[in-house]
Amino acid sequence: MDKHPQNWFYWLNRNAPATGIIVTVVIALSSAGWALHTWQKSNASLDISGQVSIGGDVTQVGGDLIITGDPVDQKTIGHLNNLLDRYRAELDQRDIELADKEALIAQLKTTLELAQKIAAGGDDKLASRARALLADLGQGSLGAALLPDLRALIQDYEQGPIKDLVQLHMGEGALTFYGDPQASLAAYRRAHALDPENIAAIESIGQLELIFGNLKAAEDALRQVLDLGRTQEDQRAIAVGYANLGVIAMARGDWEVAVDYFTQALALDEELGRKEGMAMQNGNLGVVAAARDDFDAAVDYFNQALARYEELGRKEGMAQIYANLGAVAFKRGDLLEARQYWVHARGLYAEMGVQPKVAQIDEWLADLEPPAGP
Repeated sequence: MDKHPQNWFYWLNRNAPATGIIVTVVIALSSAGWALHTWQKSNASLDISGQVSIGGDVTQVGGDLIITGDPVDQKTIGHLNNLLDRYRAELDQRDIELADKEALIAQLKTTLELAQKIAAGGDDKLASRARALLADLGQGSLGAALLPDLRALIQDYEQGPIKDLVQLHMGEGALTFYGDPQASLAAYRRAHALDPENIAAIESIGQLELIFGNLKAAEDALRQVLDLGRTQEDQRAIAVGYANLGVIAMARGDWEVAVDYFTQALALDEELGRKEGMAMQNGNLGVVAAARDDFDAAVDYFNQALARYEELGRKEGMAQIYANLGAVAFKRGDLLEARQYWVHARGLYAEMGVQPKVAQIDEWLADLEPPAGP
């Protein structure tokens, strides 16, 4: 099992069977919906005035083509998507939940688009820093060189427009979220200090505080998300705030409070037509029901979540729900049904290349086997 802190998974093993199987509960925070939403809103108006003039040239950097023309040019978009595909493939090898993965990709995408613009013009030092960053990622590496290049660009950009500097810090937070969560927290805090109403930064701070077990600090940050959503009349942010506060309540064992938050989040997601949000909240409500031994309700919620994930083609979500349905079947004593669900989950995780989850489910399946005879 990946030893990295798991912020979207909790282990409810208070009533775990003697075999050592533990119930996996999926607590997928709704960061992806918010991060992608804010990127879509802000991308068209990215402010780089006074720093960069967009040229129409093409530069060969590090053996990879860097298109430095109009940021909405199809070649530029295609190149950025190629870089992000490599980043996504890197994330796919980790034990990372769907919502978090999509949020990190969205943050990095905006940062790379900004780096493309910086590489196209401005002073030589800034352009050189941006090209070094893009060249390293362009070679398919997310290794040692990439992060120092980004930090060097940030340092040289300190006098640049605040909005752009915030986005560079957000990109640093995305790159370090799993490899160095303390560094990621520091990056998001810098972004928040520059832009106190940046909901994506505040939510990331809350998620990281939750990773470190600082429930009060996490709750404070996530209440800010809810308050800002109300102030800005942003229903998506409000839904995210409710969902994340539900996670905090669940971590504390406050089941009634968690149900109330998840129900409010679900209602808003339904109103907004956010199918992935609906799937998440149905999954969360199923987790609470299972924790309270209301297995019929848990299965109903999980099946609703599964239908949504199937409709969306979200294999990660489907695998999580199959794992949870298997856990419920196990707690009910139906070992055959548990095996069937876990085999489904294992197959999906294997198809996606998420080896930590494959290994975990293999352990559960092995524990279903009767002990060897004398």
